[in-house]
Amino acid sequence: MLFIRILNYLRGYLLLGISGRFPERFINICVRRGIRVWDVRSRGGVFRCKMAAADFKNVRGIARVTGARPRITERRGLVFTLRRYRSRLPALIGIILFVIIIYITTTRVMSVDIAGNSRVSEDELRKLLSECGVKVGAAAKDIEPDRVRNEMILKNDALAWVGVNVRGSRVFIEIVERLDPESVPHITDEECNLVAAKDGVISRIEVRQGQTMVRRGDGVRAGDMLVSGVVDSVYGGFRLVHAFGEVYAETEYSETREYPLVYTEREYNGEEKNLYGLELFGREFNLYPKSAAPGADFEEERSETSVTLPFVNSPIGGVLKKYRKFEEVEKRRTVREAVDTGIAELTPLVERSVPEGAEITNRTNEHNILSGDRVEVTVTFKCLENIAEEREIDKSLIDKTENLDYDIESDNSKGDESR
Repeated sequence: MLFIRILNYLRGYLLLGISGRFPERFINICVRRGIRVWDVRSRGGVFRCKMAAADFKNVRGIARVTGARPRITERRGLVFTLRRYRSRLPALIGIILFVIIIYITTTRVMSVDIAGNSRVSEDELRKLLSECGVKVGAAAKDIEPDRVRNEMILKNDALAWVGVNVRGSRVFIEIVERLDPESVPHITDEECNLVAAKDGVISRIEVRQGQTMVRRGDGVRAGDMLVSGVVDSVYGGFRLVHAFGEVYAETEYSETREYPLVYTEREYNGEEKNLYGLELFGREFNLYPKSAAPGADFEEERSETSVTLPFVNSPIGGVLKKYRKFEEVEKRRTVREAVDTGIAELTPLVERSVPEGAEITNRTNEHNILSGDRVEVTVTFKCLENIAEEREIDKSLIDKTENLDYDIESDNSKGDESR
């Protein structure tokens, strides 16, 4: 039914009002002669119907015989719409061009973004991608990531891995190049594994040499093996290498303290005392009588200065003791005030515990109300950092009979020399 309606719209049709002596006979003769008439309705002695525009020229004789008077009340369809807007041809052309542009930009590759390359030039990579069918203007649906990745690696030995992601009309290429031993001087040093320096959840793995032992999303604890320096050999057994790479994990750093809602705080009344002393030969001498010493309700602030005289091994210095009188006053705070105090005190402590190079991805604050009018406040930082740490392989646990200290290239070179 929908198809017929669309077809009638494309061909164009007329809305007719039929009056006269025998409008019913007019419609019946039209149907018998194959003239398309539909949606016939009667109201107030006038019949209304729809008729194909191309058939209207064939009803004049029928109208004369039946005495009916068909009149066109409305013209509908694509033909009449185009005729109505024929004076606005530039606007129509603009609409058509707009549709074409939208179609092209949503089905064709508009840009190719490359990231991760350092030794292989971007021009060379774009040339390889073009040979694999990845270029501006190519059909996005025809790009097969697995095929492109395999062809790129086969055509350029410097590529270790190629990621191809097609997102709409954009293609994102991620490049991982093979390890250049000259750029990592310590790669040929003694064999080692990579182990976790701290607890975390693996987020990203970039291994250049060694056997990967974990996957993204795995939880690890400090000391767990991340990359093994013991790798399989094509000759059977294994060989030892210097594991090299970076393993990034999501880690947490937090501090927790309890804060009472009822606490004491020192308030100073402005009374101060300055007393002096002398340091000589490693001992301190007060320059005031014992009776002048302040009581326990004074807070001491001490500052020292010293000089070293010629021919005297021990320094001589002066001591200034500044005392301020205080009174401990009991105060009460709300839970919100206790939480704010905890956050202000703990946040700098957590920031100092985050190692250099770690990226802070999230900060959270939590609190629990404990019994005895106490609030426990916890400040947590979630970070992303490289937790891989080199650790020497314990060779005492390795079966020496299966250990191969050479690889394929070195073995082939020895064979060539023997020839």
